[in-house]
Amino acid sequence: MTAALALSPFKDFAQAFDVARYKPVPDDWAVAVSDVVSSTEAISSGRYKDVNLAGAATIACVLNACGRDDLPFAFGGDGGVVMVPPEYVSVAKDALRAAQHMTKTIMGFTLRCALIPLAEIRKRGRDVLVASHDLGSGRLLAMLAGGGIEIAETLCKSPDGEAFRVPEGSGDPDLTGLSCRWKPLEAANGVIVSLVVHAKDGAPLPAIYRDLYQRIVELTGTQYSPARHGAYHMRWPPRGTGREAQLTAPQHRLKRALKIFWEGAWSHVSFATGKAYGGFDARAYRASLPRHSDYRKYADSLRMVIDCTPAQADAIESLLESEFLRGGIDYGTHRASAALMTCFVRDYEESGHIHFIDGADGGYALAALGMKRRMALTKF
Repeated sequence: MTAALALSPFKDFAQAFDVARYKPVPDDWAVAVSDVVSSTEAISSGRYKDVNLAGAATIACVLNACGRDDLPFAFGGDGGVVMVPPEYVSVAKDALRAAQHMTKTIMGFTLRCALIPLAEIRKRGRDVLVASHDLGSGRLLAMLAGGGIEIAETLCKSPDGEAFRVPEGSGDPDLTGLSCRWKPLEAANGVIVSLVVHAKDGAPLPAIYRDLYQRIVELTGTQYSPARHGAYHMRWPPRGTGREAQLTAPQHRLKRALKIFWEGAWSHVSFATGKAYGGFDARAYRASLPRHSDYRKYADSLRMVIDCTPAQADAIESLLESEFLRGGIDYGTHRASAALMTCFVRDYEESGHIHFIDGADGGYALAALGMKRRMALTKF
């Protein structure tokens, strides 16, 4: 079995912009990549939570099929990527085929998936480099540089990548751990800004990212995460019960829904009393959520979800527009009143759960659309 990539985790997110922290993914690995087709139309009809779930499902199904928690992955709002060792490519392909089938039959979405060999990406002049950000809890989150993820996503969507596309299959993927029980995380400071920034410099990790990140932190202060203490509220019945039951136990939906109700009830009791039941301590778990959330990441572009004041949002957008006009970056932003959280919980230990954060009402998907429009303006 392929060993985990030997990476040295770092806790300061600013170190994500230090190329010396990164190591290349081996040549015989592949990039599993997914994209929800027509996600903009789904967003306009109010279905962005389902779009998030479909994107996160491709990460969950591949990790569950491989039985590995240490494979690098990144969530992009309307899709995801996972690095797959050679011995798992076949099972990952089957998992993605099943995920496509389920997404279509349950959600009515077309989920485009592909498995792009690293060797193919390198033939095209790009690379996939991986670093490891310790969220402060032992939960590691991959940072991806080198331009290869951008190539993989482009191939997944274009006729040029037809040979690598995964055809839709049948059956049910293993989505154990995927859940959506929390209410939206309301903005504490007035607005949630989702941003995507892509440097025009073709270097593996352009220095402009570190500069922009530091300047954004200076504008907002360090307490800008929407995944803050006090932001988490679970609705009763638990939010998303029906959809979670459909996705994680399609053949036993009622049984699964009843289990979700039961777990929700015990969670409320545990939180109210401060006592652990069945080994689950709701207060401790809720307190751990902020340090298990991916509200900032780097995967060939800087992505952040920021809780800030309208004036700070204006300042951030002014900063990005200035750098765009200088020719240094393309970017997109989206504003909302709340953030969404989609969870992947293998267990309740410190390293056993991760929570994908995105802006409500379009978040990363609409920010990326704005970035593509700016790219088109300067293409010629």
